[in-house]
Amino acid sequence: MRILILGTFLLAEAAAAVFLTGCGAGFDYKALRAMQTEGDGFETALARGYKEFALFESNEMRDWPDAAHFGEKAIAAANGAKVGPEPLKQWSLPRERIGEMTAARARLTKALDQGAGHQWPETAALAQIQFDCWVEQQEENWQTEHIAQCRDGYFAAMDEIDRAIAVSRANSGSTAIPAVAVKGDAAVDQPKSFTIHFDFDSADLKFDATEALNAIAETADLGKDVRVVISGHTDLAGPDPFNDRLSRRRAEAVSGALVARGISSDHISVTAHGERRPRITTPNGVREARNRRVEITVGPAPAL
Repeated sequence: MRILILGTFLLAEAAAAVFLTGCGAGFDYKALRAMQTEGDGFETALARGYKEFALFESNEMRDWPDAAHFGEKAIAAANGAKVGPEPLKQWSLPRERIGEMTAARARLTKALDQGAGHQWPETAALAQIQFDCWVEQQEENWQTEHIAQCRDGYFAAMDEIDRAIAVSRANSGSTAIPAVAVKGDAAVDQPKSFTIHFDFDSADLKFDATEALNAIAETADLGKDVRVVISGHTDLAGPDPFNDRLSRRRAEAVSGALVARGISSDHISVTAHGERRPRITTPNGVREARNRRVEITVGPAPAL
Protein backbone atom coordinates (compact mmCIF):
# COMPACT_ATOMS: atom_id res chain seq x y z
CA MET A 1 0.00 0.00 0.00
CA ARG A 2 2.86 2.39 0.82
CA ILE A 3 4.39 1.81 -2.63
CA LEU A 4 1.03 2.44 -4.28
CA ILE A 5 0.58 5.68 -2.40
CA LEU A 6 4.08 6.81 -3.27
CA GLY A 7 3.51 5.94 -6.93
CA THR A 8 0.25 7.88 -6.96
CA PHE A 9 1.98 10.85 -5.37
CA LEU A 10 4.76 10.78 -7.95
CA LEU A 11 2.26 10.55 -10.79
CA ALA A 12 0.39 13.51 -9.36
CA GLU A 13 3.63 15.45 -9.09
CA ALA A 14 4.51 14.61 -12.68
CA ALA A 15 1.06 15.60 -13.89
CA ALA A 16 1.34 18.87 -12.00
CA ALA A 17 4.68 19.58 -13.64
CA VAL A 18 3.20 18.94 -17.09
CA PHE A 19 0.25 21.20 -16.30
CA LEU A 20 2.56 23.92 -15.02
CA THR A 21 4.63 23.82 -18.18
CA GLY A 22 1.57 23.61 -20.38
CA CYS A 23 0.02 26.79 -18.99
CA GLY A 24 3.28 28.70 -19.52
CA ALA A 25 4.18 29.09 -15.84
CA GLY A 26 7.90 28.44 -16.12
CA PHE A 27 8.88 30.09 -12.86
CA ASP A 28 12.21 28.95 -11.41
CA TYR A 29 11.31 27.72 -7.91
CA LYS A 30 14.77 26.21 -7.47
CA ALA A 31 16.31 29.66 -7.84
CA LEU A 32 13.75 31.09 -5.42
CA ARG A 33 14.58 28.48 -2.78
CA ALA A 34 18.29 29.19 -3.19
CA MET A 35 17.84 32.95 -3.00
CA GLN A 36 19.60 34.49 0.01
CA THR A 37 17.51 36.89 2.10
CA GLU A 38 19.78 37.58 5.06
CA GLY A 39 20.31 41.14 6.15
CA ASP A 40 18.45 44.23 7.25
CA GLY A 41 16.37 46.76 5.39
CA PHE A 42 12.85 47.00 4.03
CA GLU A 43 13.53 45.40 0.63
CA THR A 44 15.34 42.47 2.24
CA ALA A 45 12.48 41.93 4.68
CA LEU A 46 10.03 42.06 1.76
CA ALA A 47 12.10 39.53 -0.19
CA ARG A 48 12.14 37.21 2.81
CA GLY A 49 8.39 37.50 3.34
CA TYR A 50 7.42 37.12 -0.30
CA LYS A 51 9.73 34.10 -0.64
CA GLU A 52 8.04 32.38 2.28
CA PHE A 53 4.58 33.25 0.95
CA ALA A 54 5.38 32.06 -2.58
CA LEU A 55 6.78 28.73 -1.41
CA PHE A 56 3.75 28.20 0.83
CA GLU A 57 1.42 28.78 -2.13
CA SER A 58 3.48 26.38 -4.23
CA ASN A 59 4.24 23.61 -1.76
CA GLU A 60 1.14 23.62 0.43
CA MET A 61 -1.67 25.13 -1.66
CA ARG A 62 -0.54 24.04 -5.14
CA ASP A 63 -1.54 27.50 -6.38
CA TRP A 64 1.25 27.90 -8.92
CA PRO A 65 0.09 31.09 -10.70
CA ASP A 66 -0.07 33.04 -7.43
CA ALA A 67 3.10 31.35 -6.17
CA ALA A 68 4.97 32.49 -9.28
CA HIS A 69 3.56 36.01 -8.96
CA PHE A 70 4.73 36.46 -5.39
CA GLY A 71 7.98 34.66 -6.15
CA GLU A 72 8.67 37.31 -8.78
CA LYS A 73 7.99 40.01 -6.19
CA ALA A 74 10.45 38.28 -3.84
CA ILE A 75 13.19 38.28 -6.47
CA ALA A 76 12.50 41.89 -7.44
CA ALA A 77 12.70 43.02 -3.82
CA ALA A 78 15.91 41.04 -3.29
CA ASN A 79 17.39 42.89 -6.27
CA GLY A 80 16.54 46.22 -4.68
CA ALA A 81 13.52 47.07 -6.84
CA LYS A 82 10.63 49.05 -5.39
CA VAL A 83 7.84 46.54 -4.79
CA GLY A 84 4.49 47.89 -3.64
CA PRO A 85 1.33 46.30 -2.25
CA GLU A 86 -1.05 44.64 -4.67
CA PRO A 87 -3.28 46.93 -6.80
CA LEU A 88 -6.82 45.87 -5.93
CA LYS A 89 -8.12 46.41 -9.45
CA GLN A 90 -6.03 43.47 -10.60
CA TRP A 91 -7.93 41.07 -8.34
CA SER A 92 -11.53 39.83 -8.43
CA LEU A 93 -12.58 40.72 -4.89
CA PRO A 94 -16.02 40.41 -3.30
CA ARG A 95 -17.84 43.69 -3.75
CA GLU A 96 -18.66 44.03 -0.06
CA ARG A 97 -14.93 43.89 0.84
CA ILE A 98 -13.63 46.48 -1.60
CA GLY A 99 -14.28 49.51 0.61
CA GLU A 100 -12.46 48.09 3.62
CA MET A 101 -9.56 46.82 1.54
CA THR A 102 -9.22 50.07 -0.40
CA ALA A 103 -8.92 51.95 2.87
CA ALA A 104 -6.47 49.37 4.21
CA ARG A 105 -4.24 49.74 1.17
CA ALA A 106 -4.39 53.53 1.42
CA ARG A 107 -3.40 53.32 5.09
CA LEU A 108 -0.43 51.13 4.20
CA THR A 109 0.79 53.26 1.28
CA LYS A 110 0.45 56.40 3.38
CA ALA A 111 2.66 54.89 6.09
CA LEU A 112 5.20 53.77 3.50
CA ASP A 113 5.20 57.23 1.89
CA GLN A 114 5.92 58.69 5.33
CA GLY A 115 9.02 56.52 5.68
CA ALA A 116 7.75 53.53 7.66
CA GLY A 117 9.81 51.17 5.52
CA HIS A 118 12.99 53.02 6.42
CA GLN A 119 12.20 53.52 10.12
CA TRP A 120 10.56 50.17 10.91
CA PRO A 121 11.52 47.87 8.02
CA GLU A 122 10.51 44.52 9.51
CA THR A 123 7.09 45.71 10.68
CA ALA A 124 6.38 47.63 7.47
CA ALA A 125 7.36 44.63 5.36
CA LEU A 126 5.15 42.38 7.47
CA ALA A 127 2.21 44.76 6.96
CA GLN A 128 2.69 44.67 3.19
CA ILE A 129 3.11 40.89 3.03
CA GLN A 130 0.03 40.33 5.17
CA PHE A 131 -1.97 42.78 3.06
CA ASP A 132 -1.03 40.93 -0.13
CA CYS A 133 -1.84 37.64 1.58
CA TRP A 134 -5.24 39.07 2.54
CA VAL A 135 -5.87 40.13 -1.06
CA GLU A 136 -4.89 36.74 -2.47
CA GLN A 137 -6.97 34.81 0.05
CA GLN A 138 -9.94 37.17 -0.23
CA GLU A 139 -10.12 36.65 -3.99
CA GLU A 140 -10.35 32.89 -3.45
CA ASN A 141 -12.90 33.67 -0.70
CA TRP A 142 -13.33 30.23 0.83
CA GLN A 143 -10.60 29.68 3.40
CA THR A 144 -12.09 31.93 6.05
CA GLU A 145 -9.44 31.07 8.63
CA HIS A 146 -6.62 32.04 6.25
CA ILE A 147 -8.42 35.25 5.29
CA ALA A 148 -8.79 36.20 8.95
CA GLN A 149 -5.16 35.38 9.74
CA CYS A 150 -3.84 37.55 6.91
CA ARG A 151 -6.26 40.40 7.59
CA ASP A 152 -5.61 40.39 11.34
CA GLY A 153 -1.86 40.16 10.71
CA TYR A 154 -2.08 43.25 8.51
CA PHE A 155 -4.03 45.24 11.10
CA ALA A 156 -1.72 44.17 13.94
CA ALA A 157 1.35 45.30 11.99
CA MET A 158 -0.28 48.59 10.99
CA ASP A 159 -1.38 49.27 14.56
CA GLU A 160 2.24 48.76 15.66
CA ILE A 161 3.40 51.24 13.00
CA ASP A 162 0.75 53.77 14.05
CA ARG A 163 1.89 53.53 17.66
CA ALA A 164 5.50 54.03 16.59
CA ILE A 165 4.53 57.06 14.49
CA ALA A 166 2.61 58.53 17.43
CA VAL A 167 5.63 58.12 19.71
CA SER A 168 7.90 59.65 17.07
CA ARG A 169 5.61 62.65 16.67
CA ALA A 170 5.31 63.10 20.42
CA ASN A 171 9.08 63.07 20.79
CA SER A 172 9.47 65.62 18.01
CA GLY A 173 6.65 67.82 19.28
CA SER A 174 4.71 67.55 16.01
CA THR A 175 0.95 67.08 16.27
CA ALA A 176 -0.05 68.35 12.85
CA ILE A 177 -2.56 66.41 10.79
CA PRO A 178 -2.89 67.40 7.13
CA ALA A 179 -6.05 69.11 5.93
CA VAL A 180 -8.17 67.75 3.15
CA ALA A 181 -7.71 69.34 -0.23
CA VAL A 182 -11.17 69.28 -1.75
CA LYS A 183 -12.99 71.01 -4.56
CA GLY A 184 -14.99 74.22 -4.33
CA ASP A 185 -14.49 77.79 -3.18
CA ALA A 186 -16.87 77.91 -0.23
CA ALA A 187 -15.82 77.12 3.32
CA VAL A 188 -17.26 74.76 5.90
CA ASP A 189 -17.58 77.16 8.82
CA GLN A 190 -18.56 74.67 11.54
CA PRO A 191 -17.84 70.97 11.98
CA LYS A 192 -20.65 68.64 10.95
CA SER A 193 -21.10 65.19 12.43
CA PHE A 194 -22.50 61.99 10.96
CA THR A 195 -23.03 58.47 12.32
CA ILE A 196 -23.16 55.17 10.42
CA HIS A 197 -24.34 52.02 12.20
CA PHE A 198 -23.32 48.41 11.64
CA ASP A 199 -24.79 44.97 12.17
CA PHE A 200 -23.49 42.82 15.01
CA ASP A 201 -19.99 41.41 14.44
CA SER A 202 -19.81 43.07 11.01
CA ALA A 203 -17.77 45.75 9.26
CA ASP A 204 -19.86 45.65 6.09
CA LEU A 205 -21.55 48.91 5.13
CA LYS A 206 -25.32 48.52 5.00
CA PHE A 207 -27.42 49.82 2.13
CA ASP A 208 -28.86 52.62 4.24
CA ALA A 209 -25.33 54.00 4.80
CA THR A 210 -25.27 55.28 1.22
CA GLU A 211 -27.25 58.43 2.02
CA ALA A 212 -24.94 59.38 4.88
CA LEU A 213 -21.80 58.68 2.83
CA ASN A 214 -23.06 60.85 -0.02
CA ALA A 215 -23.90 63.64 2.42
CA ILE A 216 -20.42 63.46 3.95
CA ALA A 217 -18.80 63.65 0.52
CA GLU A 218 -20.98 66.61 -0.44
CA THR A 219 -20.14 68.41 2.81
CA ALA A 220 -16.42 67.88 2.28
CA ASP A 221 -16.83 69.15 -1.27
CA LEU A 222 -17.92 72.57 0.02
CA GLY A 223 -14.62 73.72 1.43
CA LYS A 224 -10.92 73.83 0.65
CA ASP A 225 -9.32 73.40 4.07
CA VAL A 226 -11.51 70.60 5.37
CA ARG A 227 -10.53 67.60 7.45
CA VAL A 228 -12.49 64.36 7.79
CA VAL A 229 -12.13 62.59 11.14
CA ILE A 230 -13.42 59.00 11.30
CA SER A 231 -13.69 57.00 14.53
CA GLY A 232 -14.83 53.39 14.80
CA HIS A 233 -16.69 51.87 17.76
CA THR A 234 -18.25 48.59 18.91
CA ASP A 235 -20.69 47.51 21.58
CA LEU A 236 -19.51 45.68 24.70
CA ALA A 237 -20.16 42.16 23.40
CA GLY A 238 -16.97 40.26 22.66
CA PRO A 239 -13.36 40.41 23.91
CA ASP A 240 -11.44 43.69 23.87
CA PRO A 241 -8.80 42.72 21.25
CA PHE A 242 -11.49 41.54 18.83
CA ASN A 243 -13.50 44.72 19.30
CA ASP A 244 -10.41 46.85 18.75
CA ARG A 245 -9.87 45.19 15.38
CA LEU A 246 -13.56 45.31 14.49
CA SER A 247 -13.81 49.03 15.22
CA ARG A 248 -10.76 49.61 13.04
CA ARG A 249 -12.29 47.62 10.20
CA ARG A 250 -15.51 49.62 10.45
CA ALA A 251 -13.64 52.90 10.32
CA GLU A 252 -11.55 51.68 7.39
CA ALA A 253 -14.71 50.62 5.53
CA VAL A 254 -16.13 54.13 5.84
CA SER A 255 -12.80 55.65 4.84
CA GLY A 256 -12.67 53.45 1.75
CA ALA A 257 -16.20 54.44 0.77
CA LEU A 258 -15.30 58.13 1.07
CA VAL A 259 -12.14 57.63 -0.98
CA ALA A 260 -14.31 56.06 -3.66
CA ARG A 261 -16.40 59.25 -3.56
CA GLY A 262 -13.43 61.47 -4.29
CA ILE A 263 -11.96 62.39 -0.90
CA SER A 264 -8.19 61.87 -0.80
CA SER A 265 -7.18 59.12 1.60
CA ASP A 266 -4.00 61.01 2.44
CA HIS A 267 -6.06 63.56 4.33
CA ILE A 268 -8.52 61.38 6.22
CA SER A 269 -7.83 60.74 9.89
CA VAL A 270 -8.93 57.29 11.11
CA THR A 271 -9.04 56.12 14.73
CA ALA A 272 -10.49 53.04 16.41
CA HIS A 273 -11.78 52.97 19.99
CA GLY A 274 -13.12 49.45 20.29
CA GLU A 275 -15.69 49.28 23.07
CA ARG A 276 -14.11 52.03 25.19
CA ARG A 277 -16.45 54.87 24.17
CA PRO A 278 -20.00 53.51 24.06
CA ARG A 279 -22.77 55.92 23.19
CA ILE A 280 -25.16 53.96 25.40
CA THR A 281 -23.84 52.64 28.71
CA THR A 282 -24.51 48.92 29.12
CA PRO A 283 -23.12 46.05 31.19
CA ASN A 284 -20.19 44.20 29.68
CA GLY A 285 -21.20 41.60 27.12
CA VAL A 286 -24.47 43.29 26.11
CA ARG A 287 -25.27 43.77 22.43
CA GLU A 288 -26.38 47.33 21.73
CA ALA A 289 -27.03 48.44 18.14
CA ARG A 290 -26.51 52.13 18.91
CA ASN A 291 -22.94 51.45 20.03
CA ARG A 292 -22.00 49.61 16.82
CA ARG A 293 -21.10 52.71 14.86
CA VAL A 294 -18.62 54.90 13.05
CA GLU A 295 -18.68 58.61 13.80
CA ILE A 296 -17.53 61.03 11.11
CA THR A 297 -16.80 64.71 11.63
CA VAL A 298 -16.23 67.07 8.70
CA GLY A 299 -15.01 70.57 9.39
CA PRO A 300 -12.37 73.24 8.87
CA ALA A 301 -8.88 71.95 9.55
CA PRO A 302 -8.03 74.48 12.29
CA ALA A 303 -11.12 73.44 14.26
CA LEU A 304 -10.47 69.69 14.31
